Amino acid sequence: MKLKVATIALSALVLASCSPKETVANLFYANDAAPWETVDAFYYPDRADLTISQSRMGLVDIAGCRDVVRSMAALNNDPQLLRGDYECGVGRIDKPEYAGVNVYRLTIR
Repeated sequence: MKLKVATIALSALVLASCSPKETVANLFYANDAAPWETVDAFYYPDRADLTISQSRMGLVDIAGCRDVVRSMAALNNDPQLLRGDYECGVGRIDKPEYAGVNVYRLTIR
């Protein structure tokens, strides 16, 4: 009986500490944005210097992110992304402890 109560208490603690939406997104949308999430595109014109970037926020999915990145790369005379690089941030997690740093549920290339 004590083990059952301890298991229930531990389960409740774990569930209270995580986001139900994030849990569902991880289960059913492991490689793309869930319907309630957005995707942010980050393009780096020089893969050796990631301090310089261009971004587009609030995209619908990974395909849209890749389209935007290809457009940015083409405007920088690098349509094949031979010099540049990119990331797609899925489901930005806004928590006070991140203090202005972008943290995402997924980061996909």
